[in-house]
Order: sequence, then structure tokens, then C-alpha cells
Amino acid sequence: MPELDPELHAALSGFAAHQKILVALDFDGTMSPIVDRPEDARPLPESAELFEQLRQLPGVFAALVSGRNLASLAQVYPEPMPEFCIGSHGAERQVPETFKASWVEKPLSAEQKNLLAQVTAELAVVADRHAEVSLEYKPSATVLHVRRAAPQAAAAALHEAKTALQPLAGVKLLEGKAVLEASVHQGDKGESLSWLKHLLQVDAVLFIGDDVTDENGFKVLDSTDLGVKVGSGPTAATHHIASPQDLPVLLQNLISMRH
Repeated sequence: MPELDPELHAALSGFAAHQKILVALDFDGTMSPIVDRPEDARPLPESAELFEQLRQLPGVFAALVSGRNLASLAQVYPEPMPEFCIGSHGAERQVPETFKASWVEKPLSAEQKNLLAQVTAELAVVADRHAEVSLEYKPSATVLHVRRAAPQAAAAALHEAKTALQPLAGVKLLEGKAVLEASVHQGDKGESLSWLKHLLQVDAVLFIGDDVTDENGFKVLDSTDLGVKVGSGPTAATHHIASPQDLPVLLQNLISMRH
């Protein structure tokens, strides 16, 4: 069995001992290495396989908790998809039929639709002004991508976008790795994790993510839960792994501990 950091191994063992657990994973930068084009992302095959094995164990629930919209997630994730998928930072929630009564997705109001159109128009002006800056469209948000832009252009585009959008009431700005998401939905990954924990009545949650937006998830975890950040940098998570390539080791250890 590959070895984990001893402190993480001990924490994972304590988490695995709970009767009912939720294992929630971010996608980009966690299951999949970061790539220049979002449509080219794929989970590492071993991570996807082990995640599916975990889902089939008694007392284990598995969920994807992503900033991507669910349609985009389905395009890059191989079958079978996990039964529980949170998309667009919580604005979209896909759960089995038996749980759907607990979540009624509200369509955008006319005011939110108009606000989203205004946001999109402002970001389109910024994107048109800079080479290799593009937009991604979600049901309740528009995202500015600058990963392929030259550093100076990327920084300028992000600054211009924030300056243009910050005065707009009702717009939530989520800045991640080379992206700025402007959403008219006010939820986040932390709210979604809390909702899933309550919905599934689990004893503990393991959440693994890499980006600034995942910090909202780490912050809602309590002493029975476990947060693992992928990569370096300040974090509210209690543990970390170096890269997505280290995720299979963690998942394999968890499977062995549950057995």
C-alpha cells in the first residue's frame, strides 16, 4: 500500500471509522490536472475508478462538488457519473430521485436574468479587448477565463472585469485560478456541502479541493470532518496533498480502511 503523510493517514483512519461518510471531491485541479482548455480536462483514470469503488461501499456516499456547470461536467467525466453532483458552486444539484424532494431548483427571476445579461455584456467587452481571453456561460453565471492569455493581459483583464462588475448589486464574484466567475446565484461550495451532509445524514465529510473557491467548503467542516487541499498555499483545510497525482493514494488507503 502506498504511504500517506503520517498525520494525514491518522486523520483519514479516524474519518474512515465513522459509520456513514460522504466523500466529496472537486474536479478541476483535484480529480483532473489543470489544463489550458477546460474542455480538455479529464479525471485521472485511477482516481475515477477508485472514486467509483468507494461509492459502492456500504455507508459511503460520493459526490462531485464543482464550479463547472453540470452539462460541462458531464462532457469531461467518464461514465458512470457519481449519483450526487453539485455544479456551478451549488446553483445546480443533481441527486437520485429519492432525494429530489429536498431540492427544488428555482429558475432565475426576470431581474436575475437581466442582471446576468448585463454581466455577460460587460465581460464580453473585456474579453474582446484581450487576446486569448474567453468566456464560459453557465445557467446563473458567466466566467472570464484568462489562463491562455499572456500574464500582463490576464492581469489587466481580471482587473477590468472586477472594476466593471463590483458596482452591480446582486452579483457575486468568485476568483479562482486564472478565472473570474460572476454569478447571480448567491450560494457556494460550503453551503452545498452543509446541505449534502444534512440531506444524507452522514456522520462525517471528507472534502478535497485545490482552488480559492474550495475554501468556502473547507470553512464549514467541523471537528468530525476532514479537509484536504491539493497543492500549496494558505488554506482552511487541515491537511494537504501535493497534486492530483497523489489523490489515488489517498482514495486507495480510504478504501482499504473501510474494508
